Amino acid sequence: SKDQIVYEIRRKKVSGTIESSLYETALEQNLDTRAIIALAEAFAWQIDFAIDIRKGDTFSMIYEERYRDGQYSMPGRVLAAEFNNAGTLYKGYYYTTDDGHEGFYDAAGNSLQKIFLKSPLQYRYISSGFTSARIDPINGHTTSHLAIDYAAGYGTPAVSVGEGTIIRAGWYGGYGYSVDVRHNEMYMTRYGHFSRLAVKAGQHVSQGQIVGYIGSTGHSTGPHLHYELWKFGSPVNPFNIELPSTEGLSADILPAFQEYIKQFEL
Repeated sequence: SKDQIVYEIRRKKVSGTIESSLYETALEQNLDTRAIIALAEAFAWQIDFAIDIRKGDTFSMIYEERYRDGQYSMPGRVLAAEFNNAGTLYKGYYYTTDDGHEGFYDAAGNSLQKIFLKSPLQYRYISSGFTSARIDPINGHTTSHLAIDYAAGYGTPAVSVGEGTIIRAGWYGGYGYSVDVRHNEMYMTRYGHFSRLAVKAGQHVSQGQIVGYIGSTGHSTGPHLHYELWKFGSPVNPFNIELPSTEGLSADILPAFQEYIKQFEL
């Protein structure tokens, strides 16, 4: 049988000033790094914690601590947080509506989180899915295929599923002509086997912007798009990962939300 673990929930408030990195600040203050990672995830669409952090940036957050039999077990949800990055102040509050929708919102009820497009192109069919064991159609070896292959005609445009920066564009071994888009510290996407590219390294792209045109360059047997989604440096299945909603709170919910967040003194 499966029983839900019951925790005693306590609230904790922490704050700090960054000297080198958010993670090192957490270690210096003897904070649970899992709570700090949750803070970074809450603001991942506003701040790139790998490149945007400046010395003197400050943060404050109120989060849950979970205890069992009087002993600390793990951090829970971040309930409210603020981050001052290079003079710009970001604030967010975790909220669950009566119908079960949850997320981080600013004081006006706007979502702090963004979502990716479901697919980077109009495709004919999925020619190969995300799997740890696939027979390679060229050499016959069984290997992992940690991506989604979309079969499409030559020249079909493929777009970036989200806003970001092009960190690599050009020939890349078996990927052929390909493009990597860094969306934030958490997510990166890769698009491979293009016949030609539409972007250059260092360029900023918006969601839905064309990054290349379908081809069969590199390790490929026919025209298709090889699409990878990476989270924290590891490939994940785009069809299985749960992405947040971008919807803000509706007008009828907003008064209750704004009354709720009054309890948090950051």
